[in-house]
Amino acid sequence: MDRVMVRVSSGKGSVSSRFSPARSYSVSAAPQQSSPFSFQGFMYLLLALCGVFLVAHFVFTASESSRALRSTLRSVPAEAILHAQLVDKEKEIEKLRWEIEQIRKGVTMKDTSINKQEDVIMELKSKAQVEHEAKTKAELALTERAGALSECMAQKMALAGEVAQCHFDLKSFLSGENHGAMSRSSAAALGQMNKLSREQEIRSGEEQEQAAAGGLGGGGFGAA
Repeated sequence: MDRVMVRVSSGKGSVSSRFSPARSYSVSAAPQQSSPFSFQGFMYLLLALCGVFLVAHFVFTASESSRALRSTLRSVPAEAILHAQLVDKEKEIEKLRWEIEQIRKGVTMKDTSINKQEDVIMELKSKAQVEHEAKTKAELALTERAGALSECMAQKMALAGEVAQCHFDLKSFLSGENHGAMSRSSAAALGQMNKLSREQEIRSGEEQEQAAAGGLGGGGFGAA
């Protein structure tokens, strides 16, 4: 640059006459504009780059913050929804536990009622068995009494036959009839008395069979 100025200042008069001081200044200043790069421009460029970097960093930080904020805002409702769902599930579980407990209580009450009913049924069966045994004993005693009564009746009929025979014999003896007639009369009376005795025995046997059949029928009903 100094060389250019020296050459311009030491030129011939024709050259100095052709160019004015202002023109010479412009000629001398023109090579300064065509210089490749200056320190001040470098500083401006560096500051511009720093500004761009700061702006980019700010934008990146802001975008990251907004993303974190959006994710936080998204996660908070999700957590609230999950917490509400968890609370609802716990309430449903408590309700199911209460229902299960009520069912258990109902089953226990039913079991208790069934056990009581079974006890009552067993007691009724025991009473029916006792009554059946008492009835059977009474029927046996009645049968024995009927047998004894039949035997007494047979003995009575036999004694009555003997008394009748004696009476006929005595009557025949007093009336003067012969011995054959007395024997025939006595035999007829004895035959009639024996017939009555057999009929009485048959009736007694039928009564005993009916009593035994009634006892067996009562036993079958009690067992059922």
